[in-house]
Amino acid sequence: MFSRPLARFAPALQRAQLFIKKSSSRHEHALLLMAGGLLAGGGLCKQIDCKTTSRGTFGAPVKTDGEVPQDKDLRIIGLDELRAHNNMDDGLWISFKGHVYDVTNFAKIHPGGPGRIMMMAGTDLQKYMDVYHVHPDVSHFLDRNCLIGRLSKSDGKKSYEETIFSNPYADEPERDLQETIASAPRWANLMGKYLLESFYTPIRGFYVRNHFPVPTWDNVEEDYEFEVNTPGSKSRVFKLQDLRKLPQATVESTMICGGAAKYPRYLHRTDNRDNWEEVEFPRNEINNNFWGSHAVWTGVKVRDVLRACGVDVDSIALGAQPLPAKYLRLTGHDMDETGSNFGVTIPLEKAIDPFGDVILAQTMNGEILTPDHGYPVRVLVPGFAGVRNCKWLAKMELSDGLHESHVDTHTDEVIYPPNMNFEDHIAKTVLTGGEVKRAGRFEVRQDNSIFRVMEMPVHSSVIVPEPNETISAASALADGVEVRGIALGGGGHRIARVDVSIDGGKTYIPAELDDHGMEKVHRRNYHWSWYWWSKKVPLTEEMKHQLRNGKQVALKVAARAMTEHGNTQPSRDDAVSLYNLVGNICNNQTHTPVKVEQDSAA
Repeated sequence: MFSRPLARFAPALQRAQLFIKKSSSRHEHALLLMAGGLLAGGGLCKQIDCKTTSRGTFGAPVKTDGEVPQDKDLRIIGLDELRAHNNMDDGLWISFKGHVYDVTNFAKIHPGGPGRIMMMAGTDLQKYMDVYHVHPDVSHFLDRNCLIGRLSKSDGKKSYEETIFSNPYADEPERDLQETIASAPRWANLMGKYLLESFYTPIRGFYVRNHFPVPTWDNVEEDYEFEVNTPGSKSRVFKLQDLRKLPQATVESTMICGGAAKYPRYLHRTDNRDNWEEVEFPRNEINNNFWGSHAVWTGVKVRDVLRACGVDVDSIALGAQPLPAKYLRLTGHDMDETGSNFGVTIPLEKAIDPFGDVILAQTMNGEILTPDHGYPVRVLVPGFAGVRNCKWLAKMELSDGLHESHVDTHTDEVIYPPNMNFEDHIAKTVLTGGEVKRAGRFEVRQDNSIFRVMEMPVHSSVIVPEPNETISAASALADGVEVRGIALGGGGHRIARVDVSIDGGKTYIPAELDDHGMEKVHRRNYHWSWYWWSKKVPLTEEMKHQLRNGKQVALKVAARAMTEHGNTQPSRDDAVSLYNLVGNICNNQTHTPVKVEQDSAA
């Protein structure tokens, strides 16, 4: 059913398929690896005790870099031995910067899913890092947790040179994006003051957060299709011409990433929580790295598609019939390098709600979707995290279970309690033989249930002034400090008030809200659009006194949004209690550092 050719994934996918069939001898495995480099495996992994064969850290992770064995104390491992450990049963080893690591158990908890680790079996990690520039430096994590030995200098060079990885992003469609942050996969975002240039975000500035390569079709009218599976009925396939026969709906909605405000680095310890914003987020993540955009979308309501497939959506919405399933599972045509498709779930009741506005969008801001935004069909799920808005729709199915895609069941889109971090809890438990359950709930000696990101919470961001901006004292003394930004109620809730502070949350004053007429469009609890807000905040008398005496004034600009239900954005001091290792829905207020000083020419 997935019409997109797989040739772009060669040789990675081809080698994965060869490995799944599993050759009859280790010698054949070694030959396959030497010829191609990438292998994938499956099944549950076994705990491998490497302490008997080498001096390393696997099975006894160390806490500091200083405890990592020196090269002179590491066993030298040959290329044949490295390449023979190419599956989850015999041990999955990789090389990196001349060292050898056993990542058998790490594959289970890799934030990007196990397949991408399995395909590296017996090869050199650097070849993949040359493509995936979004990764942090993982050397310290590997050294502290998975180190088992080292290669000779010549073998280290040969391992890199003989690892073949065909870049699956090399022939993606041309695009016109305003600010690209990463290319494999493609991330782009319109940050800073440019967000406030237009209430409807220009398409070239609308944020992009792809997980896999962008799928394409030679003849979209003939080749593109998606499948719908409903209980008790034969599956039905839809093409674009079928969608055009159904009623069209228009929805105005803001889309926001589930980790819009914070992006903790997966493999980095967050020890110092007093200055974590400055240390851990040196770019604009401090405050206004807001991964969100606003558009008007047109397409077919999902409930109309389900009705066409025999689901009595009206009776279900009225409560005359029970929900036939808990979830609507959404699968995209995009797939990772091992052939696994993107997939997420949304509550079926959201899709069936006549006011839920879940549509199969084909246009945004009056223009046909671009490839990066899901052309030809994407799912729009207003009020929910961006990841739930499945692009390049391939399948919809009613189900009581979550999607098997790692995006829905792995670390990416779940919400952890703040006392858990990747390295000390999840990784250490697995790497030392502990059990971590898949299917979205991680039980790491925790009583907490781990929930998935669905609806977004109340949020606001200061957009102007930008971090570390310098403001003229003359302007601030005369008119105050102009502060502008965006706010979103999340989950369809309206914003009642946004308060602004320039002293780090000690005092607040209300800002003026501008909904651009959206109150007239949306219903109570179905308000999908962002608000703009602004305020010229006067300086305190103490600040004015310092400036008039030639001193610099340091401001900490913050914003606090409140919904009509009284849900209020948490304070900066609550950041630690809201922290979670993936950074999802961390909606605490943040402090934008700003300086006010006399003009040097004055």
